[in-house]
Amino acid sequence: MELLNASQEPLGTREISRQLGLSPAIVQRLLNTLTEKHYLRRDPVTRQYSTGYQTLNMGAGLMARDTLLLEARKELQHLADSMRIDGYLGVLQDKTPMYLLCIDGKRPVTVRVLPGSPIGLHNTAIGKAILSSFPDEKALELLRTEPLEQSTAKTITDPEQLVASLHRIRTDGYVLIEDEQVEGISSVGAPVGDVSGQVRAAISVAYSMHFSPDLDLKDVISAILGAASRITRNCGFRSG
Repeated sequence: MELLNASQEPLGTREISRQLGLSPAIVQRLLNTLTEKHYLRRDPVTRQYSTGYQTLNMGAGLMARDTLLLEARKELQHLADSMRIDGYLGVLQDKTPMYLLCIDGKRPVTVRVLPGSPIGLHNTAIGKAILSSFPDEKALELLRTEPLEQSTAKTITDPEQLVASLHRIRTDGYVLIEDEQVEGISSVGAPVGDVSGQVRAAISVAYSMHFSPDLDLKDVISAILGAASRITRNCGFRSG
């Protein structure tokens, strides 16, 4: 399902088999079951497969009952409405950081992401906020999982330097990055969740100072800290 979701075009059984490294017989049995349950669709002419509509039902169900998603959407939508600023929620699932929400602030310049898309732990406010919830040794281990992308001239790609910067984030309770992921974009993030480690999540807002001269950094920081605190409290998490 992940393979088909990431593909721009429908795929046939043999191509799916090749990419997954499984036998065509095993793949066909999986495809038959998923198609029968409407998680996949099969084109009657080309006999190729694509994502089915039942996946929408699963996503909608999760959005309607998951407390973290509900509380974060409420807070980020308030920031989008009151400050016209883009808002994001991200989480670390096992060792995979991913976006869960993206709320459009309706500014002339916006950075849009899709739920499920990967988060850079080293070059985003959400990523660094999540890293700050770990001890230095664990944060360093996560940063060394794969090479760190040099997104802009200001992107820090040295794991040791990144870990050293986490101490200030833990003290301040928030992280500020400027031009580290996208040129001209500033972002402020804060961790949310259970400090015991059951949930590793963070929220952030992003904006262009050139197109948002009305925004005051102190107000943005205060807003994101307040939102993170309310999400933590309303989800029943313990704060730091």
